[in-house]
Amino acid sequence: MEDLSKDGSSYFYKMKQRSAGIIAVLLLAGACSSKNNYEVSAYLTPQQQDEMMGKIIRYLGRAPEGLSFDERFYTAYDSFYQEQARLHKFDAYYKDGTSHYFLVSRRAPSLVDKRVATGGKFILKEDKVTDYEEVFRTWKMVPDTLAKREMILFDKLVRGESLKPYETKYSNGVEYIEFPDEYTFFDKATRQWRTK
Repeated sequence: MEDLSKDGSSYFYKMKQRSAGIIAVLLLAGACSSKNNYEVSAYLTPQQQDEMMGKIIRYLGRAPEGLSFDERFYTAYDSFYQEQARLHKFDAYYKDGTSHYFLVSRRAPSLVDKRVATGGKFILKEDKVTDYEEVFRTWKMVPDTLAKREMILFDKLVRGESLKPYETKYSNGVEYIEFPDEYTFFDKATRQWRTK
């Protein structure tokens, strides 16, 4: 009986050691994986959010019917784009030096409440947007589904990982990215979506 007790306490002692070792490894792994903060408020005050949206909305928002790309920037259309800016909101943001990454959503035309998100990046030099690029545009989704899927895409965008598996052709029927696809791409030179 005495030997059995020693074996039993030895067993529990070993299990305690293993558990402590596993916990230590998990804590260390968690500490080593750097998770970026994508909270918009970590980078922009509410006023700065409005100003930044004003800088990118002429690329991101819908243009008045019949305007050329250059005409989007005419002051005569300021009120139109101010209204467009109110229809959009930052869902995530990240800044790395002069590189800015954005995730912006807007309500999508639908019979039920759905939103669509655009993820992209730009360089901000002397308070001017350069190298603007929309990297992806999601399918219309109900807000809670969009909130989950858009953050997966945004994290991969910031980390420089491929978004190809999330494009419709490769996503096994799960809707993530509507554009780009095999027919549509974002032309960085003209700063607009084009068909091939």
